[in-house]
Amino acid sequence: MAISNETKRAITYSLLAHINNSKNLSNGQLDLFVPIVKKALAIIANCGSERIMGKHIGEIGNVVYDNTGIEIPIPVLRNILKLISNEVNTDETCFALNNDDSFIIKSYVFADYDVFLQTSEIEISKIQDLFKQFCKINKVDAQDDDLIKFIESNRDTLSTYLTQNNCFNNKDYTIAARFVEYFRPLPQVFDQIKEIYLGSILTSYLEYKPNNLKLSVELLFDTNFIISLIDLNTPESTQTCRKLVEIGKSIGFTFHILSDTIEEIQGLLRFKADNFDKSILQKYVNKEDIFNACIRRHLNKTDLQRISDSIEKTLVNDYNITVIPYTEHIRNKAKFSQEYSNLKPYRNTDKSALHDATCIQYVKDKRGNKRITDFAKVNCWWVNNAVSHDFDNEGISALITSQHGCMPEMIKVDDLLNILWLSNPSIDADIIADIGLTSLMASTLNKNLPKVRILKELDDNIRKYKNEIITERDVFLLSTRIANGQIKDLEKINKLAESDTEAFNQRIKDEANKQEKIEQNRAQTLEKIVNTLQKEILTIRENQKDLKKNYEEKGIEIQETVNQKEEEIRKHKTEYQKLEEKNANYLEEINKLREEKRKSWIDKQVRKWRWKTWWWILGFGALLFVFVFLIIRLQVTNPGASKHINVIFNNPFISWIGSIVSSIIEIGLIINICGKYDVSKVKDYKEQLDIPEELQELR
Repeated sequence: MAISNETKRAITYSLLAHINNSKNLSNGQLDLFVPIVKKALAIIANCGSERIMGKHIGEIGNVVYDNTGIEIPIPVLRNILKLISNEVNTDETCFALNNDDSFIIKSYVFADYDVFLQTSEIEISKIQDLFKQFCKINKVDAQDDDLIKFIESNRDTLSTYLTQNNCFNNKDYTIAARFVEYFRPLPQVFDQIKEIYLGSILTSYLEYKPNNLKLSVELLFDTNFIISLIDLNTPESTQTCRKLVEIGKSIGFTFHILSDTIEEIQGLLRFKADNFDKSILQKYVNKEDIFNACIRRHLNKTDLQRISDSIEKTLVNDYNITVIPYTEHIRNKAKFSQEYSNLKPYRNTDKSALHDATCIQYVKDKRGNKRITDFAKVNCWWVNNAVSHDFDNEGISALITSQHGCMPEMIKVDDLLNILWLSNPSIDADIIADIGLTSLMASTLNKNLPKVRILKELDDNIRKYKNEIITERDVFLLSTRIANGQIKDLEKINKLAESDTEAFNQRIKDEANKQEKIEQNRAQTLEKIVNTLQKEILTIRENQKDLKKNYEEKGIEIQETVNQKEEEIRKHKTEYQKLEEKNANYLEEINKLREEKRKSWIDKQVRKWRWKTWWWILGFGALLFVFVFLIIRLQVTNPGASKHINVIFNNPFISWIGSIVSSIIEIGLIINICGKYDVSKVKDYKEQLDIPEELQELR
């Protein structure tokens, strides 16, 4: 069966988290993505041809996407390929990247993470199957990949800050959030989910490198952040907010809070203290409610009042948070702002809307009322803990999407922590995953909770009208059904309380009984499923160890073979070098012998060349000697003829002609013979000689 892109991404996310945890990133965070690109090169190189030539690296990007479900932008892919090219091209060129982004793959094999990917694929498949069964047990229809999309959704919110891409997905992922929450105590499931979460956040490096962040950043804390900071929310929320304060201090952030926010916190705590004994339902429905924290921490009404009275002192002394005392001028601006108009429909009271608008106005003023498009250039944020279930998603979207590509004034604490982690990976990734998933679960589940007004009304009605058949357990089970969104007509139940008290109590009892049966059936079914899953995952892990062991043994065997071959090659190289040296010596001897013969032959040719002129000189001299000899003899033997000869030789004309001819011949022969002893002319002659092949130098 074909694997969906979501599942491919989940497997890749697990790999990225695994590589990140190894902390062996010598070339920076791009090293995270080197293995998945190497795998793509290996796939391309395995197409059957010895030499693969590609027109553009986009072809590699397409293979990466097909294999992992991850899109790598071309500029980032180019940089990754340069890293790979520098790494793999040692003895020979296996991968060549050209200036025009074309490429050549000669040979390439990469299987370093195959065992991990195989087991990761199986584990993720098991968790997806578990999610399907969880949905079936809870009688909820959900798509196969909803769990992965839910985990990825936090990365989409980061895109708002890092790349100005508004990627809001309004799909209801409540069942996925409940699944993660339910299986949180089970490491075999939750650890895999954390890896997917971390890997999805790490892919932000492909679009944005969050370095060079401003350190002179001011954080303005919202009410819900402070409530979590002082441990009046869930333990996880407290951990999140305190972790931000801890990291913020270490990198030089400053912390502020408006006096208006102090007043809002004190008003909220007093209200909770006044209604402390009146709350029956709310403390169970919303885990982030102050009443729920009071139960956990064993706090009473007086404790809440004490915390309210000392809140400013606590923030200043314990957390170094500076209070902004005079806010009237900011509040006056906020009254006429668009944000105030936008917020009023979504907040419980106009006062709450004005408070939020004032916080936004404060941040705007701190930013100099400039439109900032780069996260790294922001000098002030309004930090919010989690989405209140009274603040509809559309309200948040209105604040963020209205920025037209600019940085919003508000940021959630977990989003800010994620970005700080990306810029400083030394922060514990496990804590970041816990924080991120907890916040994601809380905000998702809270979106589906009924309005506080309706819950409070139902709470009051239960307190007023419940009879002896309604137990504390019934109220808890009823709150579970409300929290799970299984009761859609709360207002109708509230009306029933006033018109028919008996029917009201019976409806509550019926809803509690329904939930009791669901929980019993679900507990039994899930226990079987979880036990089976644990056994399967343990088997997978054992198989992974065996596979890894076999892979390592095979790797050792292959390495030994490679070493043996390399040793043979070294021996052959040594023998070849000896033969080369021997051949070079032999060649040198032959060339020396040929050089001697060649020199002898050239000298011989030069002598021949010179003797040609000498033969002319000797011939001319011999002829002259014979001529003189014959004249003398003729004079001796024939005096008459001698008289005629003397007349001829005494003739001036004849004598002149003879002298000229003789001189020409003598001068010509002298010049010719002298030239053949001239060094430059001799050199020219030698160069023109056609050396016989058997006397030429061997190469």
